[in-house]
Amino acid sequence: MPCQAHLGEVKATKDQFEARGVSIVVISFAEPRRLAPYEAQHQWPFVLLADPKRTAYDAFTLKRLSWLQVFSLTTLKLYWRLLREGKKREDYGKDDIYQSGGDFLIDRDGNLLFSHRSQDPADRPTAAKLLEIIDRIAGGASKPSFDTPSN
Repeated sequence: MPCQAHLGEVKATKDQFEARGVSIVVISFAEPRRLAPYEAQHQWPFVLLADPKRTAYDAFTLKRLSWLQVFSLTTLKLYWRLLREGKKREDYGKDDIYQSGGDFLIDRDGNLLFSHRSQDPADRPTAAKLLEIIDRIAGGASKPSFDTPSN
């Protein structure tokens, strides 16, 4: 649910990313046969790539989380808020709730400009924060930023 909420927020602001010349690519550890129905149901307007061997996860050093990180107070509060908003947990097969996620900005030359490795499932930068970072980088006011807090 937290990943879907994050993608929903990004989807709602996709035009703002596009106006800045930013393409969004989502990488999932799901098998392609499981990813297709997920993509069809949500109609995500960005590229979804399947990485069941977690090659990208390893390259970006996205670690597995501990039980305490997965069920942190922050994560439980997020789940509670999402459930109150009418969101439902969707079952696409066996999910790995311990795999951490992240958000990365990479330029056309392959340079990593920003990285945020989630410390728990609720730890994601907001779309507004990502847009702010993009604007700062585009304006030349900032050097690359790595693992910055999400708020």
